[in-house]
Amino acid sequence: MTLKRTPLIRIVTDSAARLSPHWAQENDVIVLPQHIVLNGREYREDLDLSEADLAQQAIRSKQPFTVRAPSVEDFARVYGALADKRAEVISIHVSSALSETVQNALKAREAYLGRCKIHIIDSRSMALGLNELVQAAVKLAKRGETSEGIVKQLRGLMQHIYGIFISDDMEYLEHSKRLRPAQAILGAMLGIIPCLSMEEGDLVAVEKVRTSERAIEKVIEFVTEFDDHAQLAVLQLSPQPNDRTHALIEALQACFTKVKEIPVKSCGATVGRIIGPNGIGVMIYEGRI
Repeated sequence: MTLKRTPLIRIVTDSAARLSPHWAQENDVIVLPQHIVLNGREYREDLDLSEADLAQQAIRSKQPFTVRAPSVEDFARVYGALADKRAEVISIHVSSALSETVQNALKAREAYLGRCKIHIIDSRSMALGLNELVQAAVKLAKRGETSEGIVKQLRGLMQHIYGIFISDDMEYLEHSKRLRPAQAILGAMLGIIPCLSMEEGDLVAVEKVRTSERAIEKVIEFVTEFDDHAQLAVLQLSPQPNDRTHALIEALQACFTKVKEIPVKSCGATVGRIIGPNGIGVMIYEGRI
């Protein structure tokens, strides 16, 4: 009797997932870096510029930074190497509403049609959400699920990721086209703090408040719709907590009394280019596999 070979499944993602390099290496996850353009120089996220360095340079810089997606050539090199290994690929990436990453992956895949099975997933998410989807894909692959089965389950999990952010970095909000120039000028004059919600994979300004305290209240109002079993994390550009971070965590802990610790994580460059070095938010994941 001929035994059927179980296909090798490899997971590919990008640095917007904010994966631990050690975890990615242990689980054979390939992470393509986003490219950060800051003060006239280009860096590969996490390789040429650490989370802390990005935050420090963003604070010192007088100009918002931009983020470029991994190129078609970057993807082609990865897909080509995996095709040579006869692997099936699940490529899970930051929301197409925030980046051209998915678009570049789709272009690169064209050269391998018929040679390598490559599933490309637009996560409609980022940071904690994308991170959890990648971890879920790895778990499912280790259980022996087919690539098609994994993709189907990931699409279900994508419906259980939520996020809300606040930012008073008007230059960043204008530069990322979340506010029009006139709105940014008026916002700076009046001390307005926009609240941005995850909508269809994008970060959209849904409300504006006048004080940091009221902004945190808005975040708490949003988060308290979820129960204590949800995973949540505070996200900001800097990995180091500040006064706003402590205030938000204190308010969250008062609502989620069963949660022992609320982690503070870097939102990464893709979100940081929108909310700036002073922005902060919470992401929630309710998925189960």
